[in-house]
Amino acid sequence: MKWQQHTSDDGLHCLAISADWSELADDYKDILAGYRRAQLPGFRPGKVPQRVIEKRFEKEISEQLTRQVAQRFGREAVKEAGIQVLGQAEVEKIECNKGRDFSAMVRFYPMPEFDLPDLNTLLNGESDKDPRDQISLKLLERVSFDIPDGFVKDELAVDGEEGVDLESTAWHAAHDRIRLMLILKQIAKQEGIEVDQRDVDNRIAEKAEEFGATIKELEAELAQGDGLQRLKEMLIAESALGYLMEINPKGENYEEQI
Repeated sequence: MKWQQHTSDDGLHCLAISADWSELADDYKDILAGYRRAQLPGFRPGKVPQRVIEKRFEKEISEQLTRQVAQRFGREAVKEAGIQVLGQAEVEKIECNKGRDFSAMVRFYPMPEFDLPDLNTLLNGESDKDPRDQISLKLLERVSFDIPDGFVKDELAVDGEEGVDLESTAWHAAHDRIRLMLILKQIAKQEGIEVDQRDVDNRIAEKAEEFGATIKELEAELAQGDGLQRLKEMLIAESALGYLMEINPKGENYEEQI
């Protein structure tokens, strides 16, 4: 696989990817093997000729191959480029056909670079604010970096808020919320804070009960798009905030605030 980096005017970075057919031929074989188990009239299970499988499931095989190799090459290209991605990378302009070379464009916002402050001086003993709010505000004050407007817009769209004015309260709130999430994720990475599948399962069970849904229904909903990844990131941020609560000295009225 080969890649070449480009930068666009809207703040997005792009990686133009290309690969020889030989680099995705095994993916094609694996996908084809899965369809060999299909039951077709006139053939015994597992005995359907390859040419028949390819013709009968041509569209399905092509779509699965395109999706599979686009994701794989996209991840590999970003990793080789040594770039941290803000949010999710999008793969577009994909050319993927049997026996032909592959090409695509990966578009993403690069992760902003910033330094973390002293994590042990984020509470000042104020009694009129929740300690969590104090810590969050101090982090936003002490860690300076910006978020591309396009990314904020995309995040608002995910939450069902489109057409929000850049000077509105909703826009600034979303901007700060995204910045805080990135700061907490960086703290979690620095301090070795992680969440496992059990944590994710427990939260899904809690939310399913809260919403009056079954666990399977909520899992299916989260599986669409990047819902599970967002949930995991939220749990990591919550754990990082909990860690900061533990290591910071607490004011006299702390017990009354929580």
